[in-house]
Amino acid sequence: MRRAPTAFAAAALVFGALATPAAAAPSGCTGRYDYSTYLVACTTGDGSYRAWITCMTVAGPGGMGWRSTTYGPWAVPGPGSTSAATCGGLPLTAGTQFG
Repeated sequence: MRRAPTAFAAAALVFGALATPAAAAPSGCTGRYDYSTYLVACTTGDGSYRAWITCMTVAGPGGMGWRSTTYGPWAVPGPGSTSAATCGGLPLTAGTQFG
């Protein structure tokens, strides 16, 4: 004996058929330092990415220091696509953020 599908099961079938395929995160990404700038380029995938860089700045009497993080503009993967983040101090760490 077959059971009739419940309303929940029927809705799941309908929405599952209408779902779009999952987007692939940017890939083929490379990053490099250029003094106090971090440049990122991604070649394939969907979505967006941007570079970020954290720097240490020392200034003032007594050598007060602080750390700041700067983000580059969002970019989409593809030929010639890059994102660059620049800071005004000594680079500590950098990377790529995906959106």
